[in-house]
Amino acid sequence: MLLESPLSGLRAGRLAAMLVMAAWLTALNGCGFGVPLKDPVAVLQQSERSAVIIPGQSTRSSVRAALGEPWLQSSFWGFDVYRARDTAKELGGPVILILPVPVGVFTFQVAGYVLVAYDEAGVVAQVSSGNASAGMGTQEPLMLRARDLNLGVEKVAERGPQVMADANRLQAYLAQRRTSGTCTIVLACEEVKHQKWAYEACPDRVVIDHADPIDLQPFFGSCEPGKSCPPKTMPAGPYLRVPTVYPLTVSPGRHLLVMSSSTFRGRHDSSFECARGEVLYGVVRGHVSWDWWSPRTSTLATTVSFSDALPEQWSAYSVLLYRGERWFVEPEPDRP
Repeated sequence: MLLESPLSGLRAGRLAAMLVMAAWLTALNGCGFGVPLKDPVAVLQQSERSAVIIPGQSTRSSVRAALGEPWLQSSFWGFDVYRARDTAKELGGPVILILPVPVGVFTFQVAGYVLVAYDEAGVVAQVSSGNASAGMGTQEPLMLRARDLNLGVEKVAERGPQVMADANRLQAYLAQRRTSGTCTIVLACEEVKHQKWAYEACPDRVVIDHADPIDLQPFFGSCEPGKSCPPKTMPAGPYLRVPTVYPLTVSPGRHLLVMSSSTFRGRHDSSFECARGEVLYGVVRGHVSWDWWSPRTSTLATTVSFSDALPEQWSAYSVLLYRGERWFVEPEPDRP
């Protein structure tokens, strides 16, 4: 008869306890666990204060009394955006196979946003709020919608927060621009259905007269649960794609437009001329000639054609107002 060693029994008990703990942690978070150590206080306080904003009753002055001066604002477009930034900390670790392996304290950047949309009388029409947290090289996508305005933060947040308006707002803005002493160029990429991805051939480096490059790629993110998405929103893998037009103000005269890509080879130069108060629509079309080895050796061929009439396919495209510390429209075009 073989007797069980007390040492082997102890080891078996420890192993069983470890298996139970690993299963419990895995059930909590699938592949990891986290214990909050520091909450984003500024973000939480902003969210609490925004709860006093009442659509149909609150005015701009009462919103400012609750939240202070907005981070971004426009009377013409009818919105205020508030932003609070802070950090959150968690003690956590991944679960590898069946054994929990703690790896220390994680610090996450958290940004809280409040989007307030006003009606023509300056009364709050709708308000949305939410948080976007970034950590370990990723960003949780966020899209807030209020009235006909959207604030979005993409999963890859290199382009920064974006404020967009529905297509119905474009013509009123362009009517103001036609009375100005400058001209307006509206750019957007044509969706190409026969390629791997609808916008793979949309250049992300468009330069007019040596100015800062513009990324014409559409917005990729997630719609706010329980609210409608922007018009023309289309599925794009686990997220959604929002086709967008880009209004740009340039001086009257002749200009050079250069298009290229950070992913593919190839460059296209084109010139255009516009007059004072004129509005031109530039449709960008592209095609990728794929190389077998990598995108870096593939070639992007692009063209642009200008027209003074709004392209039919743009009738439901969102209008980019602001992105990455840059206004693409005039925030107050009706003011001298």
